[in-house]
Amino acid sequence: MFCKQLLSRALTRPIFRSFSQAHIIVPQPQFDKPLALPVEKRPNVMKVIEREAVSRANVDGRSDLFIRRAAPRDRLCAGDVVTVETKNSMAEGAGTSSFTGVCIAIYRRGIDTSFILRNLVQKVGVEMRFLAYSPLVKRIEIVHKGVGFRRAKLFYLRENPGKTFQLKLLRKAGK
Repeated sequence: MFCKQLLSRALTRPIFRSFSQAHIIVPQPQFDKPLALPVEKRPNVMKVIEREAVSRANVDGRSDLFIRRAAPRDRLCAGDVVTVETKNSMAEGAGTSSFTGVCIAIYRRGIDTSFILRNLVQKVGVEMRFLAYSPLVKRIEIVHKGVGFRRAKLFYLRENPGKTFQLKLLRKAGK
C-alpha cells in the first residue's frame, strides 16, 4: 500500500506530467533484416554480426577470392602470385603503393581474413601480411595461379627461396 502511495505521488509531480512520447527518439535500423541464413532457426548473434561486417567491407567483390569451398581457379590459393595495391593513408589524395609476391599463407577468419605475401627485394626476403577487408587495401589481383603446390602453408619457401622458380623451370623442361 505504501509503495502505491509513493508511486502515485511521484507520477503526479510536474516533472513527469510534462514528459510525453514525442521526446522519445527511436533509432532506425541500418539493415532491413539480419543476414541470417534461411536454414538457421536460431542464428548465432556473433555469426550474423560477422556476416554483416563482411558484406559491408566487400566493396569490390574480394570476398569471392577467400571463399573456402570455391573452385581453386576462382579463389586465392597458396602459391599464387598476387599483386596488392594499398593506400598510403586514409587522407584524400594520398598515394598508393603496390606489392607483388607469392602467397605463402591464407588465414580465413571472417572479417579478420588475412594473407601473407613473400618476395625477394634486393636479394633479401620480404614478407608482408595484408588484411583482406582493410579499407587501406585498394585492389587484390591474382597475376599467376600457382601450379605444383600441395600444401596450405608454404613456409618452407623461407628456407628455399628458389623453390618457386625451380618448379616452373622443371615443368617447362619436362614438356
